[in-house]
Amino acid sequence: MANKSNQIHILFVIESLHCGGAEKSLVTLLQNIDFETYHVDLIIMNPGGEFEKFLPSEVNLIVKNQFSRHNFFRRNIKRVHFLLLRKANRFMKYHGAQLYWKAFGSFISKHDTEYDIAIAYNQGFSTYYVANKVVSKKKFAWLNTDYQKAGYNITFDITHYKSYDKVICVSKENELSFKNAVSEIDEKIKVVVIKDIVDADFVKKMSSEKIDFEKNDEDIVIVTVGRLAKAKGLDMAVEACAMLREKGLFVKWYVIGDGPERNELEKLIKIKGIQDSFLLLGFKENPFPYMQLCDIYVQTSLFEGLGMTVIEASVLNKPIVTTNFSTAFSIIEHNKTGKICEMTSVAITDTIIEYVENVELMQEVSENLSHKDNYDKEISLQKFKKLIVTS
Repeated sequence: MANKSNQIHILFVIESLHCGGAEKSLVTLLQNIDFETYHVDLIIMNPGGEFEKFLPSEVNLIVKNQFSRHNFFRRNIKRVHFLLLRKANRFMKYHGAQLYWKAFGSFISKHDTEYDIAIAYNQGFSTYYVANKVVSKKKFAWLNTDYQKAGYNITFDITHYKSYDKVICVSKENELSFKNAVSEIDEKIKVVVIKDIVDADFVKKMSSEKIDFEKNDEDIVIVTVGRLAKAKGLDMAVEACAMLREKGLFVKWYVIGDGPERNELEKLIKIKGIQDSFLLLGFKENPFPYMQLCDIYVQTSLFEGLGMTVIEASVLNKPIVTTNFSTAFSIIEHNKTGKICEMTSVAITDTIIEYVENVELMQEVSENLSHKDNYDKEISLQKFKKLIVTS
């Protein structure tokens, strides 16, 4: 792609474009960028992500080999160093990404192109890489998670974040968590809020895709979308499904996504004896038809940066049950556009039963969602443009 002299040259950095909220948000943002105004490079470290195919052709994708300039022996020394750091971190003083940078940061080569603007599109590695390995007139760091609950150590991070012009949080709750961490060490960082972008028209269009999905009239179909990671609280979902079965309800609970907790979840599903009721479908390139066909959408997260899948379910007018992570309250109005419950399997079970026993409530929630205006996409794009132009 030719780089016109009057274009703003922007670099985005994210570790990969595998399934995840930040990855999905970045691709959606890039699909809505004005490529007459911006020349866009995107650096990833781990190629082959599911969302790569959705990148606009104008994006110049750069795959970085972090260790291309170092031999096998030196790489192994660093790997041993990393393993030792992880072992010493048994009290969880540092996040895994921080330990990784401690071990490998000095080992990673600098990027050799200078930019007008460089954006680290998620916390951890991308933030450290742009702060230390990229030359740019302006730098912005996106923060897509609840900083404190995710387990980051602000004492380690503060020097990296201070090299940025602004930190962009994807929700007000996210902003508060980060500011609280920064204030604990008596520092200040410029922070603004730009919500992750959910393209409602795209969600609705994709939800109409035909899939091989049989639904029995007597089954209560529940869908959850998310990585199989501890932060998603899916062990509570398994336990809730078992309780629903014990109460005599015919439940088919489908989980779309993959991740490091798959083996543990499979063990728990087997222990509970609900292999026919709680089904791990793995990653689906298009999860929206499954969401469209469900009776109830359930999110059991312990924390979220925003909660994009809950927003997507609301776009599809689905009755929603979500745990009370902080950002849930900015998405759902309890008992009007969904139901918010405590983070326990019992509370999740009871809240699902409230829907099942009250069809009128389910219909009312769906109706309320259908009349809900959402201009978040337009607002976020305007804020992004203002950030780039005025900073």
